[in-house]
Amino acid sequence: MASSDEIEHCPINDLPELVLVQIFSYLSIDERPPLEETCKLWYNILRNSPRLAFTCVIQLHAFVEEPISPTPKRLGRVLPRWIRQSGDQPKHMTNIDPRPYGYIQQYLKRFRKDVRHLYIDVEQHDASCRYALCQLLTLFGPAQCSQGRQIRSFRLRFISHNPLLMKSQNIIQALRIFFQYDASKDRRESLTSCDLSGLTISLDDDTVLTLTKNNPYLRKLNLQDQSLVCILTPFCILQTTDMLRELEDIWVDMVSLSDEFILMLVEHADQQHIIRRSPLKHLGIRIRREEKFSDEIDTKLWQQLHEKYPHLKMTLNFGLTTPLNRIRAYMNADLQLPVQTLIINTPIPVVDELCLAANSFRDTLEHVHVYTSGQWAAMTRTAAFNQAVIYLAYKCIHLRTVYIDVALHEDTIEEIYQLHPHLKEPGASKLLVTDSPTHTILPQDMGDLFG
Repeated sequence: MASSDEIEHCPINDLPELVLVQIFSYLSIDERPPLEETCKLWYNILRNSPRLAFTCVIQLHAFVEEPISPTPKRLGRVLPRWIRQSGDQPKHMTNIDPRPYGYIQQYLKRFRKDVRHLYIDVEQHDASCRYALCQLLTLFGPAQCSQGRQIRSFRLRFISHNPLLMKSQNIIQALRIFFQYDASKDRRESLTSCDLSGLTISLDDDTVLTLTKNNPYLRKLNLQDQSLVCILTPFCILQTTDMLRELEDIWVDMVSLSDEFILMLVEHADQQHIIRRSPLKHLGIRIRREEKFSDEIDTKLWQQLHEKYPHLKMTLNFGLTTPLNRIRAYMNADLQLPVQTLIINTPIPVVDELCLAANSFRDTLEHVHVYTSGQWAAMTRTAAFNQAVIYLAYKCIHLRTVYIDVALHEDTIEEIYQLHPHLKEPGASKLLVTDSPTHTILPQDMGDLFG
């Protein structure tokens, strides 16, 4: 046990406030209460430092209380007497109300004017979490932010399953209130980055148009939610693109795009010298099963886009349910798509598709991700697939990252490393000798996914 003198002269207590703020910023708001009890200095920083509120990371987990012999526990959280809910919890543990989130709410009330970056993760299957989330979002609505707010980047992500595919209208309504804050008159109050890709509910036109109307200085916008079906209309995306003059990076579903969207981008490129508008730098497109009902791709339009935006980078994300013929259609070299990142989620082998990608995107492709499902991993693990991966590595000289969750032969991996030695660096590649499939498709889900 350390003596009082040792604690008094602990080196960490002599660190400058800016250093402590930097250290504490790695903790989410709900993980900070125990630190307040360490010493008066830490208490004052955690309670009163506006700098610490610049970046707010919030994690809303489902909690349960243990009435029998409650003991302080830490299991993924640091709130005493509260533990996260998991599948192996005893039956006597029951869901509780969101009182533990009072600390988060009070903290945001004190510093809502100072928050610059707001990131929220929530286990939305739990009613308490949904209630707490709605309360937090409405804290930043126009009614409660009469003195202004300065949030620049916002991300909302669901981190649990979505039971019964609930629409969660209360969350959508709370999001609209959050987006209703009018930042159109002051650039310092407008969101510049908004990431809604972690939602497992469908975004609608009203919510997105409310966001873009009140935040005209948005530069990055990700609308690729994780719902089974995208309901954003082409009209909504057209309006969004037209209103956001500084938009540089947008992520959408292909089903929400139209030929008019490409034509608008081409017109914007022609008018950049007349109307002050930032050029589009990145376009992320996700293609799923809705594509089997789409019209033929207009090759000339995409060629015009490439001519008007020579520095544009694209991300092509093919979902598990994308028909193979549509994958091949978008890999057509005649389209001249400047694909920088290629993501293929597939339950079946994609040998021909990888070879086609190598030929079509060899001058621009930098990142490759191939995600398979457990049921079909053995089908994908073939000599032909190994040869296709080697061919891709050979043709695409700008490769920076390669992630493949299907087992490859050791000789294949070694040859890829010889072609691109930098892929040996930590985080640059996932090249395995044993299967590690990303997706697990249950039999009862087959109809929903592939029907």
